[in-house]
Amino acid sequence: MKKFICLFLLCLGFSFDFAKAEVINDIQVVGNGRIHSDMIKNFLSVKEGSDVDDSILNKSVNAIYKSGFFSDVKVEKNNGVLVITVSENPVIDKIAFEGNSAVKEEDVKKEMATRERGIFSPSNIKRDAENIKTMYKRLGFFKASVDAKVVKKPDNKYDVVFEVVEGDKGYIKKIQINGNESFSSSQLFDVIMSKEYGWWKLMEMFDTYDEDRILYDTELLRNYYVSNGFLDFDVKSYSAKMDLSQKDFFVTFNISEGKRYKVGSVDINSQIPDLDIEKLKKEIILPTGIFYDDDLAKKSVSSLISKMGENGFAFVNIEVLKNPNTETGIVDVIFDIQNSSKAFVNKIDIKNNTRTYENVIRRNLAFDEQDIFSTTNLRQSEQNLMGLGYFDSVQILPRQVVGTPDKVNIDVNVKEKSTGELSLGAGWSSLNKGFFEFGIKENNFMGKGQTVGFTSTFSGRQNNFSLSFVEPYMFDRDLMGGVDAYYNQYRYNSTYGYNIDSIGLGFKLGWSYTDNLSHRLRWSAKNERMTDISSDLPAGLLVGVGDYNVFRLGQTLIYRDQIVDYVNDTKNGYVITLSNDYAGFGGDKYFVKNDLTLKQSFSFWDNEWMFGILVNMGKIHSLKDKVLSRSDRYLLGGDNLRGFEYGGVGARSSLNPTYAYGGDWVVNGTFQLNFPIGIPKKYKVSGYIFYDWGKLGSPDLPDDTFIMYSGKVRTSTGYGILWNSPIGAINLSWAKALKYESYDDLQRFRFSIGSSF
Repeated sequence: MKKFICLFLLCLGFSFDFAKAEVINDIQVVGNGRIHSDMIKNFLSVKEGSDVDDSILNKSVNAIYKSGFFSDVKVEKNNGVLVITVSENPVIDKIAFEGNSAVKEEDVKKEMATRERGIFSPSNIKRDAENIKTMYKRLGFFKASVDAKVVKKPDNKYDVVFEVVEGDKGYIKKIQINGNESFSSSQLFDVIMSKEYGWWKLMEMFDTYDEDRILYDTELLRNYYVSNGFLDFDVKSYSAKMDLSQKDFFVTFNISEGKRYKVGSVDINSQIPDLDIEKLKKEIILPTGIFYDDDLAKKSVSSLISKMGENGFAFVNIEVLKNPNTETGIVDVIFDIQNSSKAFVNKIDIKNNTRTYENVIRRNLAFDEQDIFSTTNLRQSEQNLMGLGYFDSVQILPRQVVGTPDKVNIDVNVKEKSTGELSLGAGWSSLNKGFFEFGIKENNFMGKGQTVGFTSTFSGRQNNFSLSFVEPYMFDRDLMGGVDAYYNQYRYNSTYGYNIDSIGLGFKLGWSYTDNLSHRLRWSAKNERMTDISSDLPAGLLVGVGDYNVFRLGQTLIYRDQIVDYVNDTKNGYVITLSNDYAGFGGDKYFVKNDLTLKQSFSFWDNEWMFGILVNMGKIHSLKDKVLSRSDRYLLGGDNLRGFEYGGVGARSSLNPTYAYGGDWVVNGTFQLNFPIGIPKKYKVSGYIFYDWGKLGSPDLPDDTFIMYSGKVRTSTGYGILWNSPIGAINLSWAKALKYESYDDLQRFRFSIGSSF
């Protein structure tokens, strides 16, 4: 027995010795031609100088096979040398097509698995031939045939030629629907996708025979009937037969309409405890007493899911249960809300932001990790991010955490766009005549969300230079700060009666109280000098002309309840702006200026049309018996009252009516309808029609018996084109003044940059 045990241990020792790992000192690759040896070695789990056993070798062989480059792999060890012998798979050199005229070669290649310089695979080639044949059948070439031929070449390469015989195109000669009583055949022809062929139907796309499309037509018929209350509708059969020419088809649908049902009771059944059912019922838009409408039922489901999402339920399943009574023709509808629970945000994943800092995106989200989930916050976050102007698109999607139904991960997918602007422009405007513009601006400086810019404008009437910097999040708080410096030269001698040179510096600070209410403070210092005063300037306009230092403190409150459709460039909601400015602090001018602006927009017809209303009111009041210059007052005309020249409305001297005095108060408004004009949405070009109105108060001047002034309201109407271009909103409008005075300056055509409704 002892001898047996010793013999067993001795053998076991030998087996251990055989299984020991062997050190590899050299690796050699044999049989490769196209694939470099170093690339093959990279697939190995062993390196020179390392130990290797059979399991490591098996793993290496599998890795080489999985690369797809080789048909056979052998591995041998010989005195510390690892020899890898490979047989390379053949490669496709060229792919060619013969006989194809109806389908472009590049379109076919997009649908193929076979690729030039790819691995030669007979199964892929055969499958591609069938796919090409299917592609032709969908275009109506039901007799098309495709044959794939291979040509062997040197160096283990192949050419593949797909020979196509297209045959004649098979058209649908006639469509017949049997069993329809409630709707005419012509009505149902509009429902289905397939159409009858006619030589005059030059733009028709679906008049060829396609079996898959015919099957889809049966679903379209079913959806149409169910949406109109026919819950028992059925397509009993459908068929397509060739005519005698063996070329065209007759398509027949045999249907059974069944009974039509009206909506009886509508209720909600919920498996979620403490859910306010009565409040949710307000979201249902399927009324009782009408024929059952499946589209309204589906919209009700969407509305219910959205409402529950606002209250923290991220993933809700709602089934529409229909209980039809065949005798009474009444269907009771129950919206069955499946069991669910409120969800919390587990993790926020921000994707594709290659430039913008993640914290810039996060601070504009209306939610954070561990917050309760809300679809309202998701929509608000998309609006916030798109409003930055850094992204072409923003998509925020919830993703359920596997195994944890009360937690969701939020994917924030952004598509960044260029935020740097180098603008060069030249043109003509009604006010400034010929002009040239140069500007450089970065709206997302260094990816931190800061704005830095320099702009300049040169024209026959003005030269402007400005530098600006804005930090939207000072001290890591929701606090906007900025500084502006500018120098302006206005050559308005023919309009004002004098030129104006001004240089200034300004600071601004802003913050938000709520998502809707924000506040802005500003302080500025300016030196303003009037030069080249016209000799014929009326005495009333000489008041306030000179060289002044103006120190000004102002604030603006903005209440915004507005949703922007960034695809159609329309708005829905309203904005209220209240501004107050005080000039003084030891300067040469003392006044208070108050302005209130109301904007209301309504978008409709798939958000492509927009109707807007604007009302503006303003008043300036002089303090400490200081005089106001005309540049401080309100002017009416131009962009704020189209159909009239800039400053074309208001008091004038009867001795020389060339120059407008301006007014100490103003009230004006606009009704405007914006609509698409057929240009692709990405160019953001729209047409509009408008009706403008306005009234300008008289200036507070020393007695001047030669002033002409009328307190009557001026009105105008017209049409125009708006292009929200990269350099600003470009407006071209044609207007006709309806109510005006004889001394008003009228203007039929206007071109401007930087103003939009």
